[in-house]
Amino acid sequence: MRIALLHYHLKPGGVTSVMGRQAALLADAQHEVLLIAGASSPGASWPAPVAVVPGLAYDRAGQAAPSAAQTVTDLENALRRHWPDGPPDLIHAHNPILAKNKRLPNILNGLQRNGHRLLCQVHDFAEDGRPEAYCQDPYPADCHYAVVNGRDRHLLQAAGLSDGGVHYLPNAIDPITLPAEIPGGSAGPVLYPVRAIRRKNIGEAILLRLFMQTAAPLAITLPPQSGGDMDGYRLWRKTVADQGLPVMFEAGCRADFRRLLAQCRFALTTSITEGFGFAFLEPWCAGKALWGRLLPDICNDFSRKGIFLDHLYRQLRVPLDWLDASILQQQWCNAWLAAAECYGLTSDVDIAHQGWTTISADGWIDFGLLNELHQHTILARVIADPHAKRLLADRNLFLRAPGPPSPAAALIDGNRRAVLRHFHPAGHLQRLLAIYHQVMAHPVRQAIDKRKLAAAFLTPERFSLLKWRPFHG
Repeated sequence: MRIALLHYHLKPGGVTSVMGRQAALLADAQHEVLLIAGASSPGASWPAPVAVVPGLAYDRAGQAAPSAAQTVTDLENALRRHWPDGPPDLIHAHNPILAKNKRLPNILNGLQRNGHRLLCQVHDFAEDGRPEAYCQDPYPADCHYAVVNGRDRHLLQAAGLSDGGVHYLPNAIDPITLPAEIPGGSAGPVLYPVRAIRRKNIGEAILLRLFMQTAAPLAITLPPQSGGDMDGYRLWRKTVADQGLPVMFEAGCRADFRRLLAQCRFALTTSITEGFGFAFLEPWCAGKALWGRLLPDICNDFSRKGIFLDHLYRQLRVPLDWLDASILQQQWCNAWLAAAECYGLTSDVDIAHQGWTTISADGWIDFGLLNELHQHTILARVIADPHAKRLLADRNLFLRAPGPPSPAAALIDGNRRAVLRHFHPAGHLQRLLAIYHQVMAHPVRQAIDKRKLAAAFLTPERFSLLKWRPFHG
């Protein structure tokens, strides 16, 4: 089979890692693969030939870019150079519905008009808290889609795609081999193996650390890279320094990640949103337990495959009367109204207020829905007032003994086996090839209703100010 894998760039990142792994699996299975991107990464090694087509790159403000028609021509030329005796069997485009390049829908339409079969793999949705990556143009139609979790498949089906036109393609998990000579366990830190962007909910990780009955520090591995995440990150670093809290930032910049993982007591997650959910799978394969916030719409896939996550918590409720509730309500409702308007939905104040009532009806609210400044207020209250700390633990019983069950050996072994059974690279290749055969054998006539898709993401219980509003210090 001849497969062209297409993306905006080949710079290091989550999507390019998945794309590179797919290229390696296909090449090892003797399929012909071409990687096509708008920009490469100097010095990087790839398992297949690379063609750079500048018209696929991210839009840059103030910089002219090749037209959609010119980019289609450039793509066709790249394909002919690599396969002079005929076109590929299909083009597999990664994350094409983010408006990182506003010409891409027209580029893909041009490829379809030229007779190319198209598979669009969605890793991220602009409708899921990324309004800057949204545009009003229709998403590619009459092509197959692939998604990394069951939730996204359900949402796309509800938004107009057929059962046979959208495919579940979970990512593969590479087991991490830990250095055998490094002791781990009860003496090590609690590890949050993450880049500390806003949606990873760093304030909640720090709050959890206040309740842990151990001298071990919380170690957060990497700093954010984007400007929109830096203000919140600086707030948490300053808070930790001012209060003398046992939290280490950028631990992964000072030590090898495998050593950190080998030494840790357990892995932590407090993220409020994920695409595939590597964080819920990888620690088990390294022989480490996981504890923290459960994301049911992502983790349902894993639970159905025998991965036990019932010890994770779903919410961390905090009292509204510790905050200026009227200001918080106004901020939340204004953010919801702005999001609805951005996606072309009805921007109705009454609907926003109904949503607020849903998440705050009992006078408590999920900590993960707050922005950093409100989270900081809660954190300061717990640090200063032992009664406040007891009140939170009485409402959130998991705070009385934070962490995974002990002993955890049987849990770790069972989950490790389940992860490797269902998410092994060999299984990913089999699923990928099966989807390719579906794309080749069964043309589809379908389109995504963008309004229905956006409405599905604007549910009150998932509408966090960490994700939907910029930081305001």
